[in-house]
Amino acid sequence: MASAPDQPAFTSPRCPTHQRAAVATCVRCGTFLCGECTELLGEAAWCASCLAFVREHGAASLALKLTLGLGTIALATVPLAMLLPVNGVVDTGRATIVLPLLRRLPVLNGIAAGLGFWLSSRELRRLRHVEPSPARTWARWTRGLSWLNLACVLLQVFLVLRLVLGLFASGPR
Repeated sequence: MASAPDQPAFTSPRCPTHQRAAVATCVRCGTFLCGECTELLGEAAWCASCLAFVREHGAASLALKLTLGLGTIALATVPLAMLLPVNGVVDTGRATIVLPLLRRLPVLNGIAAGLGFWLSSRELRRLRHVEPSPARTWARWTRGLSWLNLACVLLQVFLVLRLVLGLFASGPR
């Protein structure tokens, strides 16, 4: 009976699925991957199961990150909007008071608040059954910034209504 030939002491790593020479390893689990099994995300190699897990439970979406940036920019523009001239002169023949006051309405803050509430709620629902992750932190920061933007919207609308309607005017009428 002939014995099997001796295996060399050093063999190249092999893909466990296809028994081919490995060309990469998964960045998450370390499994050796052949060219057919390698999934690229950015410049990193992933196995199919880890990539599916990361896409389902992993990082925050780009839309959420962009919304957080929009909310930050919108919040930073609030002092600038408050410094705009009001031009509250009322002419009985013309309605010139409306256009200058519209510049003070917080459109960017309203958009940032709406998008922030919608995307953060969607992201938090997606991550409801997942252990704490960076995506959940991004979603909570976006939600908090959305509350601040909503407060700025309400404050600015209140101030514009005060100017238009003459509410809380100081002194006798």
